[in-house]
Amino acid sequence: SNIYFYSKNIFGFILIVKLIQLSLQCSLKNDSMLHGQARLIVQDNKAAKQEIELAIGNLKDGDYTILIMDDTKNKSLPQLKYLFGVVLKTISEQLPTHPPVDALYRYFEEIYAPIHVCDLPGGEKYEYFNLKNEKASEMNEVIERIIHHVNTEWGIKVMLKDKTKMPEAKELWAGAYTEQWNLPLSKLNK
Repeated sequence: SNIYFYSKNIFGFILIVKLIQLSLQCSLKNDSMLHGQARLIVQDNKAAKQEIELAIGNLKDGDYTILIMDDTKNKSLPQLKYLFGVVLKTISEQLPTHPPVDALYRYFEEIYAPIHVCDLPGGEKYEYFNLKNEKASEMNEVIERIIHHVNTEWGIKVMLKDKTKMPEAKELWAGAYTEQWNLPLSKLNK
């Protein structure tokens, strides 16, 4: 089986990680489904694996992907989930060329994300975008601009955020967490 690990902690200090998703790829529907959840605590470089083993032990035969992410709260995470799992995915599906979600993200980030400036040696300035780390209120504003843009310019209607709380919209969130960071996952074959 393939196990994928991901941690946002760039300094390598992983104190607590949370198993967010166990998904089974169904050959009939080609959908991912949430099958379990467990908490993994790592202290002194040792993992308490009992809860994980219990969750994994209850799975039926199949091909599973396990995502492990740190449990740090990200205040703009709901907006990012909505942006990637609903807004950009809808746009990609409705455009005739079906551009990748990450390409659409970069396109709209360049148009609507706030520009940050950092000073470099020699008086040089570097301008960059950092939409994924903006405040929730700033994210909301950017998302509203994107929705307005695709509605008025391309005639694409996007599901309103309130409707995404309905049970049938839950699957839209399944892959959004990993897509939002646009980082490759480390793959370990076991």
